[in-house]
Amino acid sequence: MGGRAAPDDNVGSRGIDPGRGPATRKEPPDPASFALPAPRVAAKEAILGTSPASESMPTLRTRRYLRVKLDMVGRCQLRCIMCHFSHPEFQESTTLMDEELLEKVAADLFPIANDVVLSSSAEPLLAPALPRALELCREHGVPSFHFSTNAIGLTDKIIHKAIDVQMPVLTISIDAATKETFETIRPPAKWEKIMSRFDRLQAIKAERGSKLPVISATAVLMRCNIREMPDLVRLMASKGVEQMNFVHMGVIGDLGIEDESLINDPKLSNEMLAECQRIADELGVMITMPMPFPEDFGGSIDEEGRVIDAARSDEGGGNAMGAAEEAEVEIDSFSVAEFMNHKNKEFLFPVPEKAHHNRRCYFPWYYIHVNPDGTVFPCGSWFEFSTFGDFKTQSFREIWTGPQYTELRHQHVAMEHRDVCANCTVANMGRPDVLASFSHRAKIKRQWIEENLGAANGAMKADGS
Repeated sequence: MGGRAAPDDNVGSRGIDPGRGPATRKEPPDPASFALPAPRVAAKEAILGTSPASESMPTLRTRRYLRVKLDMVGRCQLRCIMCHFSHPEFQESTTLMDEELLEKVAADLFPIANDVVLSSSAEPLLAPALPRALELCREHGVPSFHFSTNAIGLTDKIIHKAIDVQMPVLTISIDAATKETFETIRPPAKWEKIMSRFDRLQAIKAERGSKLPVISATAVLMRCNIREMPDLVRLMASKGVEQMNFVHMGVIGDLGIEDESLINDPKLSNEMLAECQRIADELGVMITMPMPFPEDFGGSIDEEGRVIDAARSDEGGGNAMGAAEEAEVEIDSFSVAEFMNHKNKEFLFPVPEKAHHNRRCYFPWYYIHVNPDGTVFPCGSWFEFSTFGDFKTQSFREIWTGPQYTELRHQHVAMEHRDVCANCTVANMGRPDVLASFSHRAKIKRQWIEENLGAANGAMKADGS
């Protein structure tokens, strides 16, 4: 995976056309536009939700609205150069989610989930409970569920299980089109073995006569691999891949690869991604990718020509997504409305497209991330690492309406963001025209630890602690 809490890897919808002009807003948004459609199920099936249009929480919802990310393990076999597993302070966790905890989490969340991702910041095929988690997704009728894997442990048995439950998508992480670059980025993975997993997946699907799971591929974009991305699209198409997802690297401090961020070469990034889109269209591959860097984008430059890191930006992350209620027409050359429509599609949030600028992040109202020990994060890029509940001791109702989620929603409504949101990583909801979106995540982690727990507790762990 690509970072402490990995960027979301859904590839079920195309991004919007980056060639369209910026959207404008003539009138303030109607708060009622945040409301969900009229319920189509019985009142007894009403579930707990919240409305992003106001601070009157909770309210009742009667439809699937939740995006669930579930880590059942805290380990990985690889030490990818851009990943938290390679961080000098990282401590790999031995915590595994047992089936009793899994059953409880599934019973609480899966009946109201629109989308369940059975992986986030570790390797899901190392989780003994994964086969049962797949069964639970099917038993609860989850419309969209999948996992993202490095494919090292992708056995015939798990492929057959994915077909048995008709898992919609199976995603393989692959960050290069050549053996040399791949093995440099993802040690100690071997190119030939990963390529053989694509072939085996295709073969078993053909033997079973199954169109599912759709094979997808995801790549973390860096300076060392961006020129290979067009060839990667061609290679993946030849391996039966129908969907692809590209994300910018979320910069983690102390890994020594800050220069790899494409913030240092935005023109090259835009050119390569445009070529990837052209090839994908030609080959019939559905592709999701970041919106282009604005042509005039650039930050402060140090003596060696590198972009200087931003400790915090009042225009970064969540702050860059909204505008004052009285704001008229466009705020800048980068369309926030277009960006948010793009990201909401990427994350499969069941929300309508809008043309106005004032848009807040939907995560506090639609998303929950569960760690192997049952603790909860409100976001896939929660580099503050404060927990919002614990399924070992609490129900979803208690967590969802608890003080941590409530406070976070109030902060987003008021546009008064804590640092982890103000500096939201570009791999998640951070805009690619804001320097803070490329800030060092380890710095935010250390700052929060020192302020809340003391510097002695600063090691990062894979179970959310």
